[in-house]
Amino acid sequence: MYDRILVPTDGSEQSAVVSHALNVAELCDATVHALYVVDEKALEYQPSEAGREETREARKSEGEEAVANIVEAAEDRGLETVTAIEEGTPSEAIVAYADDENVEMIVMGTHGRSGVDRYVLGSVTEQVVRKSEAPVLTVNLARQRRAVRDDETAVERAKAVLREEGHEVAEVPEAPYRESNTWLVRTVTADGDTFNVHIDAASGESRVAQIRSE
Repeated sequence: MYDRILVPTDGSEQSAVVSHALNVAELCDATVHALYVVDEKALEYQPSEAGREETREARKSEGEEAVANIVEAAEDRGLETVTAIEEGTPSEAIVAYADDENVEMIVMGTHGRSGVDRYVLGSVTEQVVRKSEAPVLTVNLARQRRAVRDDETAVERAKAVLREEGHEVAEVPEAPYRESNTWLVRTVTADGDTFNVHIDAASGESRVAQIRSE
């Protein structure tokens, strides 16, 4: 069983990562460690010490907000939390923290924001997987973003699919229906045509079938 689970964050939208980590933590009654790393490379791009300090403080402020969001989600489930903000090379700081705190699982996404002042979470995850003594649970964020989990998302996805095919939805006459892993959304277009849109709940892939009256 796991007693300490680490969730590194770069401040980007990673609700799926946090949700997976908390699900495991609930099963094991584990403490959740939320870690933000101020990337030292972001500081190197600043030409002056004043600029480096300003960037450092901005990143720390972002980090405090990011770990606070994880804490809030964890406390809603009655889980204990520990927070930390470190500075250094992200992958090295994550592995070092996991070693120092005897972390038994790390949960990370497979990609995040990028840019000269952002580490790419995907490559950091790869490095952590290679270097960490603790097991690393990876969550495919791109796939999670395609997933359709509720009625509202199913309707919006159906409208988008039909719009791509040149149809503007005027009405959704009944609530979407879900059977197993497939959503069925019945729509009526502005031209009066009726379509059933079948949407895979996990992948978001869609298939359109027109309903023709006899």
